[in-house]
Amino acid sequence: MSKTNLKEIIIHEDKCAGCQICQLICSYTYQKIFAPSQAYIQVVTHALTPKISFSEECKHCFKCVSYCLYGVLELKEAGE
Repeated sequence: MSKTNLKEIIIHEDKCAGCQICQLICSYTYQKIFAPSQAYIQVVTHALTPKISFSEECKHCFKCVSYCLYGVLELKEAGE
């Protein structure tokens, strides 16, 4: 779970298809290239269920949530 002032990202890894769209939008937004390895969100797809984590450099822009096609990333008010 990634937190910022009043919002947090809830991760539903069981819904993840491993498409890496969240990584692509993140890397393009901040690095101006489509490179999942350069994103502040990481999706590890070596297991049956992908594992998702955020780096310390995450800007909490929540674009990854907006572009997630599978409902894996959910934005909630902190404390809900």
